[in-house]
Amino acid sequence: MELLDSVPGLRRTDLACYEAEGSLDWLHLALIACDSAGNYAVHRGKVPERVNMVELICSSDRPRAGENAQALAVRLADALGWEVADPDADEVLQTGPTE
Repeated sequence: MELLDSVPGLRRTDLACYEAEGSLDWLHLALIACDSAGNYAVHRGKVPERVNMVELICSSDRPRAGENAQALAVRLADALGWEVADPDADEVLQTGPTE
């Protein structure tokens, strides 16, 4: 969470949630524990014991919003060694590191 706290334009709105402020387009970010079936929930005032997904939701009205969200997703994925996936398009946008 230190990484997220250091991102300019993001502000924490709850223990596991962030949103854009200032000049950034609308964005909501949540730290999530997702089970093997893809089920998850975001609980106010609680950070999951084991975070295995970061959900980014952005405005579809502005093309730059998607670009900014994807850039943030890539930055987070690089820092965590994760991949970036778009569940709506059912595609992986960036793979994690290969070992």
